[in-house]
Amino acid sequence: MTPSWLATLDAFEGHLDVQAVLIEDGLYDEVAAFAAPSDLPLLPRVLAARASDLLLRAQALTERARTLCDDTQRGLDRSRQLTVTQRPIPVYVDQQA
Repeated sequence: MTPSWLATLDAFEGHLDVQAVLIEDGLYDEVAAFAAPSDLPLLPRVLAARASDLLLRAQALTERARTLCDDTQRGLDRSRQLTVTQRPIPVYVDQQA
């Protein structure tokens, strides 16, 4: 087992937890990509399942963020399409002048 891979997967899992909260709170500008160390050796087979589970979780989180953004955009588009109905303003002409 490689301690660096264990630490990286732990860090990635913690990162996903934080990102999920940011997305649910609508703080999209604070969402950031995870940067794994560039010097990691090959992933040990014993950690492949955990890495795969975290990848699936990251993909689901990405899809959730995309859905929320799309829903927000649709709401904005609908609000722009609403027409404001104005009542005719009565105009009175002073005929005594």
